[in-house]
Amino acid sequence: MNNPITRFAPSPSGLLHVGNVRTALLNYLVSKKDNGHFILRIDDTDTERSKDKFINNIQQDLNWLGLNYDEYYQQSERIKLYDEAFELLKNKELVYPCFETPDELDKKRKRLIARRMPPVYDRAALKHTKDEIDSFLESGKKPHWRFKLSNKKITFDDLIRGEVNVDLAAQSDPVLKREDGDYLYNLPSVVDDIEMNITHIIRGEDHITNSGIQIEIFNALDSGIPIFGHNSLLVSESGEPFSKRNSAASINQLREDGIDPNAINSLNASIGSSVDIEAYNSLNLLAQKFEITSLGRAPARYSNDQLYKLNSELLSNYDFEKIISLLGDDKGSFNIEFWDCIKQNISNISEVLEWIRVIDDPININTDIDYEYLNIAQDLLPNEPWNTETWDQWILKIKEKTQRKGKDLFMPIRLALTGKTKGPELNKLILLMGYNKVMERLKRR
Repeated sequence: MNNPITRFAPSPSGLLHVGNVRTALLNYLVSKKDNGHFILRIDDTDTERSKDKFINNIQQDLNWLGLNYDEYYQQSERIKLYDEAFELLKNKELVYPCFETPDELDKKRKRLIARRMPPVYDRAALKHTKDEIDSFLESGKKPHWRFKLSNKKITFDDLIRGEVNVDLAAQSDPVLKREDGDYLYNLPSVVDDIEMNITHIIRGEDHITNSGIQIEIFNALDSGIPIFGHNSLLVSESGEPFSKRNSAASINQLREDGIDPNAINSLNASIGSSVDIEAYNSLNLLAQKFEITSLGRAPARYSNDQLYKLNSELLSNYDFEKIISLLGDDKGSFNIEFWDCIKQNISNISEVLEWIRVIDDPININTDIDYEYLNIAQDLLPNEPWNTETWDQWILKIKEKTQRKGKDLFMPIRLALTGKTKGPELNKLILLMGYNKVMERLKRR
């Protein structure tokens, strides 16, 4: 691919989730891998559902993820172009007015389904005479306009799926323009792809039929056809598709949870592919390694565990200055020794703040405390100064005294010191806490 031009064209009707941004990322990587161009195009022709606040959210999310776009457009500002294309199709008699109400169309659809027939529009509107159409218009009825599909089978080579066939005879003529004059998805999408010289369209497999229909519209507008790639859909761990209404999967929520954007990008680029899932700390490196042909056809199953594992790997390699910049004002006793102690046990920034609270503030233990054992640990705790061998010396004395081993040996101490069953290595942790704090927590009552 030489200098590909790709686009991400979301509708601003909700928050972006990991599935949405996977589409954005794939288009970004395809363009940047070969010194191309990446465009953000807001599909806001649906005036009822499109909201400015979601446009702002989309821009913020992409910027945070590092998916910097080279050009920006809003379809609501390009209506004149769609009007011109619509008139061209009208002059070619490839669009026709329809006057059925939504209720009438729904009844037709249900009758076909009841007869176990495909719910394909019957083109009844094509039978109206000019006089009938004039009469409808004079009575105040406003038409919606459909594009007249051929009965061809559209075949194209898909970057991910190989040869793809779409039988247009099995599809309803798509509505291009509503009764209120608003354009629906297909025409503005094709017109903009032509005007912006889009070379590659990467999107979800749920758009395969749309692609077949749009190829017909490209041809009707005497345009070349972009290269298509339809990736498998991203699903949750339970196999459910992601939704804009699911705020837990939103990019905004992941950002608030302290997830590194590179963890999201690394997972989205590799999940559902034939390559290993690895943590990449830059988009440039990810773009160099990325091959769209590695993506598979099976649903890509998103995993929080995988995301947090990648995030932990990235965080553990942060230098102290970067962590400090992310913590804000709530740093407490956090210093470079503190970071070296906990960084292998952190999966997000929120956990850094949690460990600051564990070390600096009183803790609660929600389990039974073995006071007799902790009394022995107190008696055997070495005096300062301490060094890297202090923990081994201390725990060996406790072992000899109690004859305990394994978890029974160290877990009561970990619980007393942190209130947690997991965490940093205790040999580092006690150096961080110091004699007085360790003794104070061993003496708890």
